[in-house]
Amino acid sequence: MPILEHILKDNPSDLSKMKNGEMVTQTNGDNVVSYLKSNNQIYTLKWEKISDSPPKPKKGFAGSDDFAVNSKGWRVYDNGSSEFESVQSRVSINSLNWKFFTGTSAAKQLFSTIAHGVTNGKKRIVCVSTNIQSDSSPTASSGSIPTNSFIAGAGNLQDEHDEDREYMTLFDDTNVYIFIDSTSDDVQTNRYTCAVFYADRDLY
Repeated sequence: MPILEHILKDNPSDLSKMKNGEMVTQTNGDNVVSYLKSNNQIYTLKWEKISDSPPKPKKGFAGSDDFAVNSKGWRVYDNGSSEFESVQSRVSINSLNWKFFTGTSAAKQLFSTIAHGVTNGKKRIVCVSTNIQSDSSPTASSGSIPTNSFIAGAGNLQDEHDEDREYMTLFDDTNVYIFIDSTSDDVQTNRYTCAVFYADRDLY
């Protein structure tokens, strides 16, 4: 087998002085080209850079390196759901999750119904918070609030201070219900946002 003499250079070479069996590799930044002389013929090879790490496949979530289901760490999925392990609470649970919903509130004395998708919702949901956008006050009795501001809610009764902005949020095993009071002119048929917080197992 013939012996190949390889020379690495960072400046142009005089290829006419190459001997048979010699290979010269020239570098110029990321441009790397090798020249091989055999039987008085010169052959070239342009190298491709492979030192860069290949792109990682899309995982569909972001999370801590030590995440493990029902163990430790955290993870947030592309669909908006999330998991946080070892949450401290009055009742020990392994993870706390939440979901977000948005839509248009119903007319007065009607419900908006949201399928929350939480298994055994009454036993796992720990908090539901609903915010509804308010119109400008139609009467003096409504008080003065910024036009199109959101009435921020937590618990099940929101803004009992003013009859034009009263609504309730309730839930069962299957749905979240947003009820618009019979006098709630300011918050009927308006945009709402809703957050549902729930545990990963039955709490009772």
